[in-house]
Amino acid sequence: MKKYDVIIIGGGPAAINFSKAAQHSNKKILVIEGDKFGGTCPNYGCEPKIFFEGAVRNVLGSQLMECRGIEQASRINWGQLMKTKKAMWENVPDSEEESFVKAGVDTLQGYASFVDNHTLLVNEKKYYAPVIIIATGQKPRKLNFPGSEFTHNSNDVLDLNELPSEVAFIGAGIVSMELATMLAAAGSHVSIIEILPRPMMAFSEKHVQNTVDDMRERGINFYFDQGVEKITKLGNDYEILTSDGNVIKSDYVVDASGRIANVDELHLENTDIKLSPRHSIIVDDHLETTAKGVYAAGDVIDKKEPALVPTAHFEAMYLADQIMNEKRNPIRYPIIGSSAFTFPQIAQVGVDVDKARKDSKYHVVDMDQLYSSDMEYAGKNDKSAKLSLVFDTNNQLVGAAESSQNAIDDINGYIPLIGLHVTRKQLNDNYQLIFPAVNFKTEMSI
Repeated sequence: MKKYDVIIIGGGPAAINFSKAAQHSNKKILVIEGDKFGGTCPNYGCEPKIFFEGAVRNVLGSQLMECRGIEQASRINWGQLMKTKKAMWENVPDSEEESFVKAGVDTLQGYASFVDNHTLLVNEKKYYAPVIIIATGQKPRKLNFPGSEFTHNSNDVLDLNELPSEVAFIGAGIVSMELATMLAAAGSHVSIIEILPRPMMAFSEKHVQNTVDDMRERGINFYFDQGVEKITKLGNDYEILTSDGNVIKSDYVVDASGRIANVDELHLENTDIKLSPRHSIIVDDHLETTAKGVYAAGDVIDKKEPALVPTAHFEAMYLADQIMNEKRNPIRYPIIGSSAFTFPQIAQVGVDVDKARKDSKYHVVDMDQLYSSDMEYAGKNDKSAKLSLVFDTNNQLVGAAESSQNAIDDINGYIPLIGLHVTRKQLNDNYQLIFPAVNFKTEMSI
């Protein structure tokens, strides 16, 4: 049996950041990856998604500018765009594995399963470490209904060589809404089926509805308050029957019903590790599981913080500091923004706008006329842009949410103000933003 000081299961963002932080220690570290080194983000998720979003935002933005000085809107060449994407990301797993090697960390390709709390079986060989970190992330959920075998997942969509003409998405979460925006902009006719009354429940209802209205104007169909009863294959096409009796025809169906913790291969039944009802790993405020010496980081954890790459980065750096330096400080998360790369984009940070509207400790300032008050929005014909700011009883900015073409960049500007507890006086006295961003300070002065 080969022994290490630390074994990390999963070669994604958490493992990468932990390894970099620990590279000058004398610890012997092993990273085990069952799929592609780098994890979901660069191989199947956020990085290629954001790459596609760059093309989508330019195309949809140019469409809004027709008859406003732009003579002809641009179009997406799907085959060329996909070819470019594949060329850019084909060497990612090798380069990510090499980053571990440069940090002095051993790597192993294969699926790890627990024999006991501190012994792992990989490729029929055993590995032991007093400290094990589970960083296996999440995987697409697979619904079970008649015809579910005909569905694809989000990983498949980001690797499509040919653009489907009719696409149906089951679920209206963040990933579904982003991919639907992308395919519709490229020319697919898109339908979205959602069992809840609205999409993306983690975001402010006002700003989500704003984005839904824009998507509908672009021809995307929504079927809310209904699930999928069955899918029937008809030649090369499919017929989807919803619980409301609607029949939707499609030649490509995506199960985008969400993501779940990727723990099925780990054989946690051989350990003292406990899972939440959501099938995620339970940890304490030191990120330690219910098995002593076994920790977890990233999306595999059951937590209230957003399941995002920056969150995994922070958790990995925290664990590296605690384990390498033998500290016992409980984790204290920073303020973390979240977003959806739809069109318009949606972004938010801090105190939830919808909750703040119902709580007397806060007051919400809504700015629904950004188009008429800021030339930057007017210049992009971004008529639907909306911003909401949350203030506490001391008039301290504690939350923000926006839907606009550039909501993510805008909200990123508010994150340090909220995280550092910058007061209005400090803002007004100490710096002046580049014009036309003066409205940023004006909004803070309301």
